[in-house]
Amino acid sequence: MVVATDPSWSLFWFNAALFLLMTLVRMRVDVLLPDRCFAPGQWIFRTQAWERDGDFYRDVLRIDRWKDKVPAVDSLNNFSKRQLTGAHADYLQRFVLETCRAESNHLRSVLSVIPLRLWTPPDLWLLCFLLALLGNLPFVLIQRYNRPRLQRTLARIQDRRFLTAEPALDWEPATA
Repeated sequence: MVVATDPSWSLFWFNAALFLLMTLVRMRVDVLLPDRCFAPGQWIFRTQAWERDGDFYRDVLRIDRWKDKVPAVDSLNNFSKRQLTGAHADYLQRFVLETCRAESNHLRSVLSVIPLRLWTPPDLWLLCFLLALLGNLPFVLIQRYNRPRLQRTLARIQDRRFLTAEPALDWEPATA
């Protein structure tokens, strides 16, 4: 097994440093990308039927019990997803967008291991891939759990605003 040799560990640490560098660059680039790149309506960010609006993650993975125990890194655009700090529509829309940005970043983080295969033996590369997957999967799941909940709250706020809005009085009465 290649992983057991000393040169393999040097290559492992090289790959780990490169992976960290790619992650930091990706975080820098993500804040420069337009918001439309992370639109919640895109197929990759849409909730699937099997996710049951996030209930799958709560019922099966008990995500509500452990999600607040994983470290949270504030994005470089000064938006924290650690907890809700507001309940108005603009803030919640931004929060939803940032969950898409975070999910995208973590998914691309796992995919960024693929090029390492060019110079890494298969068993060592598999170890690197599994570490990247296990290190990023919880964060992807958290975004997929939180986003539908935020979208439901946002819909309720918008429905309430619609129901309580004053009717427009710019109509003219019908004449016979």
